[in-house]
Amino acid sequence: METAFASDIGARHEQQDAVTVRASPDGRRALLAVADGMGGHAAGAWASRTAIAAVEAHWDACNGTPARPARWLESTARAAHEALRAEITDDIAPPGTTLVLLLVSEGEAWWVHCGDSRLLHFRGPRLIERTRDHSRVQELFDAGLIREEEMATHPEQNHLLAALGMPGGLRLENGHGRLAPDSAFLLCTDGFWEQVKPDEMAGLLLADDLPATLEDAVQVAARRGGPRGDNIAVAAWRAAPPQGLYRLRGGSFLPLILVGGLLLLAVLAILLWPVGGA
Repeated sequence: METAFASDIGARHEQQDAVTVRASPDGRRALLAVADGMGGHAAGAWASRTAIAAVEAHWDACNGTPARPARWLESTARAAHEALRAEITDDIAPPGTTLVLLLVSEGEAWWVHCGDSRLLHFRGPRLIERTRDHSRVQELFDAGLIREEEMATHPEQNHLLAALGMPGGLRLENGHGRLAPDSAFLLCTDGFWEQVKPDEMAGLLLADDLPATLEDAVQVAARRGGPRGDNIAVAAWRAAPPQGLYRLRGGSFLPLILVGGLLLLAVLAILLWPVGGA
């Protein structure tokens, strides 16, 4: 397996996103986590970093070998939430953070999330699924009132319905999937998915140099965000470096739909090329 992560402050004065990638001592398991803090000034940065520190402490406590992955992920997210609640003294406007966790182990993957940081599951160039945001715009999309591409720019995009650190209990959603030879996952905060489309994400995961490609991608997202751009954090896991047809050399950030179109045109040209003469 191969992992990578990257982050960028964007146009903000402070980085309130946090990310970590950890591997088990035997290299057979990996944990990825991304968090997006909120609360203004230093509170958002404190919230995301506290949550990530709690995640890392749980990973270290089990030596990277959780016995029951799904249950372990949920208990880890709850421990991160409780670490925040233990320090929060103001519930009028408490700091909080999103969190998305991915655990990959020997042919299977488990994940849990809260908030609008996303996990996207790919097989080759194809998006299999993504997590549902705990947000007002996700509700509008589910109701058919807006399109997927409108979620990133909707006026209520930052209206979250759940986050770690909030009073009144914790809302978590989890998922599970079996891995294929071309499986890949991307975890990201909204500063990334607002600016980078899923087909572009697929291209990142198919590049030959994953770490360098992610670093380039966060810079692209920051430029697209402009003077109002958000913080960015992203982590990626893939079963193995891609080979053959879908491999993109040189860390290309080229959308896979363009690659597919070019291949189709090449095939049609060969099929329709005149053969011989009278």
